[in-house]
Amino acid sequence: MNHSNPWARACVLASLAWLTACGGGSSGTDADPTTPAPAPAPAPAPSPAPSPSPSPAPSPAPAPAPQPDTPPGGLYVGFYAEDATANPEDPTLGAFQMRLPEGNANFEGSMFFTYVGCQSSNVGSITGIKAGADIRGSIAGTVDGLAQTGSYSGAYDATAQRYTGTYVLAGGKQYRDLRPCIEYYIAPNGTFEMYPVGVSQPSSFKITVNGRNIQWGSLSGARQTLVYVLDPSITAAGANPVLWQGLVDSVVDAALPQAVPLASGREYVAAVAVGSSSLQRLGFGSVRFVAP
Repeated sequence: MNHSNPWARACVLASLAWLTACGGGSSGTDADPTTPAPAPAPAPAPSPAPSPSPSPAPSPAPAPAPQPDTPPGGLYVGFYAEDATANPEDPTLGAFQMRLPEGNANFEGSMFFTYVGCQSSNVGSITGIKAGADIRGSIAGTVDGLAQTGSYSGAYDATAQRYTGTYVLAGGKQYRDLRPCIEYYIAPNGTFEMYPVGVSQPSSFKITVNGRNIQWGSLSGARQTLVYVLDPSITAAGANPVLWQGLVDSVVDAALPQAVPLASGREYVAAVAVGSSSLQRLGFGSVRFVAP
C-alpha cells in the first residue's frame, strides 16, 4: 500500500443606453432661430465578444502508494538460497525466519542447516536491529561441528510484503566430509526472502496440510523444493523453532516424518520454497495448521 475543480464559465453582456434629445417648436411656420437643432443620436457601440471559456485543468497524476515508515512486526518465514555461482557443486535452499519487533528495535531469528537425520542439529542464530525498512545484523552458530559467523542486511518491500537481502559467511566456501552420512559444500554467501505467515509469492501459489502431508501447486522449471515445519510458540532467545526441513525434487507433496513430534491441537506453520536450477525463487508460501 484525484480530482480537479472545473473552471467556472462566465459570459459578460454589455447593455447600451440610447441618448435622445428633444427640440421645442413654435406655433408659426418659421422655426425659432434661437432654438438649437437636436443633436444626432450617437452610433451604438459594438457589443463585446463573449470571453472564451478556459479549458479544464488537466487532472494531476495519481500519487504513488505510500511506503510505511516502519514495516509491520511479527513472525516472518522464508528461505535462504546459497549462491549457485560461488557454489556450483551443491547450492541449497534452507529455512530462514525472524521474529521482528513492531518498531525500531533489536530482534532474533535463525537459519537452519540440517537436512538428514545423521547430521547434527545445525542452527545459525541471527541477531539484528530493525531501523525503518532496513534490517541488519550477524549470524553465529555451528554447522556439523564447524563454527560459523557472518553478517546480513535486507530491506522491506511494501508492495510484495516481504524482506529481501544478502548474507556473507566469514569462513568463505567450506567443504564438509561426513561420509557415510553426507558430504557437501557450505557456500560463502547467498540471498534470503521472508514473508508474513500466509503470504504467498506468487499469490496463486498455495500450501495445504492434511494430517502430516504437505502439498503445494506445481510450478514449471522447478528443480529444488524446500519444505519445513516450525513451531511458532518457540520464542525463547537463541531457540530454533524449525522442527524439520527437507529437500525434494520435482514433486508437489511431502510427508512429515513420524520422528518429528507434533502435539495434538497445537498450531504449527508449514512453508514451501520452490527454486529453479540456479535457485531463483519460483514460488514461496506458508500456512498455519493445527495438528490432529
